[in-house]
Amino acid sequence: MNSVSTASREIMWNVSGLHNTVLMYLLFGASLLIVAAGIVRRFELWAQGRPDAERSGNWLERTLLLTSRLISQRLTNRDARARSFHSLILFGFVVLTFTTTMVMLDHDFGIPIYRGSFYLALTVLSDLFGLGLLIGICLAAKRRYLDRPDKLHSLPADSIFLLVIALLVIQGFILEGIRIHVTDDPWAKYSPIGLLTAQLFWSISPFAARIIHGVVWWWHAITVFAGIALLPYSKLFHIISSSLNLFFRESNRPKGALAPMGDLEKIMETEEEPSFGLGSLKDYSWKQLLDLDACTSCGRCQDACPAYASGKPLSPKWLILDSRHHMIALQATTEDAQPNRSLVPSILRWIDRTLLKKIFLPRSGVTVSKDGVGWKSNGAFRGENRAIHDTARDIGVSWDHRIAGEVMDPSVFWSCTTCRACVSACPVGIDHIDQIVGNRRNMALMHGEIPAEAQATLRSLENRGNPYGDPLMRAAWAKDLDIPVVKPGDEVDYLYWVGCLSAFDQRKQQIARSLVKLMRTAELSFGILGNQESCTGDPARRLGEENLYQTLAKSNIELLKSIRCKYIVANCPHCFNTIKNEYPEFGFGTDGGPQVIHHSQLLKQLIAEQKLPLGEGAESITFHDPCYLGRYNDEYEAPRQPLRAIRGLKIVEMERSKEQGFCCGAGGGHFWMDLKQGERVNVLRVNQAAETAATTIATGCPFCHQMLDDGVKLTNREGGLQVKDIAEVLVEHLVTKKEDNENYPH
Repeated sequence: MNSVSTASREIMWNVSGLHNTVLMYLLFGASLLIVAAGIVRRFELWAQGRPDAERSGNWLERTLLLTSRLISQRLTNRDARARSFHSLILFGFVVLTFTTTMVMLDHDFGIPIYRGSFYLALTVLSDLFGLGLLIGICLAAKRRYLDRPDKLHSLPADSIFLLVIALLVIQGFILEGIRIHVTDDPWAKYSPIGLLTAQLFWSISPFAARIIHGVVWWWHAITVFAGIALLPYSKLFHIISSSLNLFFRESNRPKGALAPMGDLEKIMETEEEPSFGLGSLKDYSWKQLLDLDACTSCGRCQDACPAYASGKPLSPKWLILDSRHHMIALQATTEDAQPNRSLVPSILRWIDRTLLKKIFLPRSGVTVSKDGVGWKSNGAFRGENRAIHDTARDIGVSWDHRIAGEVMDPSVFWSCTTCRACVSACPVGIDHIDQIVGNRRNMALMHGEIPAEAQATLRSLENRGNPYGDPLMRAAWAKDLDIPVVKPGDEVDYLYWVGCLSAFDQRKQQIARSLVKLMRTAELSFGILGNQESCTGDPARRLGEENLYQTLAKSNIELLKSIRCKYIVANCPHCFNTIKNEYPEFGFGTDGGPQVIHHSQLLKQLIAEQKLPLGEGAESITFHDPCYLGRYNDEYEAPRQPLRAIRGLKIVEMERSKEQGFCCGAGGGHFWMDLKQGERVNVLRVNQAAETAATTIATGCPFCHQMLDDGVKLTNREGGLQVKDIAEVLVEHLVTKKEDNENYPH
């Protein structure tokens, strides 16, 4: 009887001859040279990017976080449809790679590890996980080629990736089956799939089986070595690039803040020819270039994008892929990609460029232009949204070509609502918004290219400090409420930052009046800035007009620093996000200033402290998550908690809510410009709300309120669906004296 301690198998069975060994190692060495050269070249390409100090430090924390993400796959597994097959493929690949490594250590380095119970355990795991990998490949193929979701485009690169992985596993099972058949392996029961495969060869003589084994073994070896060599030129490269991108995903700035540009006033005083924003790839940081290579083409960003869903010429996926193809095409066709001497020898650089031109680009849907200058990547394969079919222009022509205008149509960048749905959905840590706004900044500051409809808003911000009207009428909404107007040197507990829309729009003034009533009911010490308040600058910054934003921000910060308060309360998430996350860049709050909160957070606190007596309700409400409150600041519960405090109120969630919420369409400056292409985003969102059968859409943003209210009218639902701010809902259910209600009419 065989002892478990002696369990093993002959490595290199049937192919142990010297000629086989020498040729195998020659091919292996060649594949290692090619893959190493390709990886180093890609690292050199990323290293050309500008410095990004935000991604440094916290090395241990980054390592632990990356390890946790890779093991749990929690970012990938958020898509339930991809969860099963991706996990099967990933862990099957990991187990088979680990087993192969153990074989190498035992055979090539003489470390007696592939034997005994460890050998048997690995044998069982390799068979089971190998089978799981094949099942995962089949599920992935079904989804891609039979289900064909719009977010997935299928090109040769995708087919080759699935076929090669499946081929390697099938070859392995055939080799294992033939070995078991010929050697009558006493440990065959620990190789269940191999043992089953061996039955296919029962009628073949040992001599014939050895010949078949030798042929399949070399076929398998060549497939493995080719796969290794071509790793930088296939989808498998995301194992490296995506992991690195996840490692550097977290930055030192708040989640809700855009990439800092520095003090433009000082920059323009000290530099003769300053350049702002992202013009060409030369302006991109190393992390932004890594972002491009990290993309796996999974399409989750596109699936989450309201611009794409409404027929606009933006697909976040193709924004990244077109930029990557431009970068790779330049590396493949020019030596200018390496300003410093490359570490890679010239012959290997030639091989790298050849493989990029002949394999990577063509199999990624990129073809040489008809005139032979540059590359093209247009066509119906890009998605069902026809508006994105021809947004790529001249790819790979020059490192100096502007991304917005020469590489891609500028409308790609102006279509974005900056809702961060793409960033939130991405499982590999790509920041699309930084690249979109970076290109907007370059268009606005360096070339004066801003959509005509948005220009009037920017002029109003510059001349009047708000997008709407006479700044002296800013506090007119509160003239009958006797609210304290706080001046420099004054002190209050709560400073209410009203925001432009709530101050000037007659309907949104009801939100401000409702919040005032709630604060008075809770007997808070609060005040407003009155006519001293001006726009936070958020619209200007999102439209790329950073200089105007900084002018407004500095003025507001100077005013805020002159007032003593414990809290700044904003009912507009855009104001809340800007003051809380972006003003610290210019010195606000860095010395322990007031806490900036959204009015939903204040209302949640007041209810918890039992300062707001609420009655009962009977209506059905669905809550729309403002992007700048939810995805920008991770606040989803605060606006819901006050609604739950109203007894009898029925709260129903939309299918796309909280982290998967759908934008109202106002962000990124779109409140002031209408691209007049495709459907209206707010109409799509109202349709989603109507599916819940709720009679009220509640929200916590005046911009969302306006967009949803317009959507209700555009879909002819005024009779059955209304839009309210959470403060208005609470006031309607507030148990107060009759005279109080008369002072706050709606």
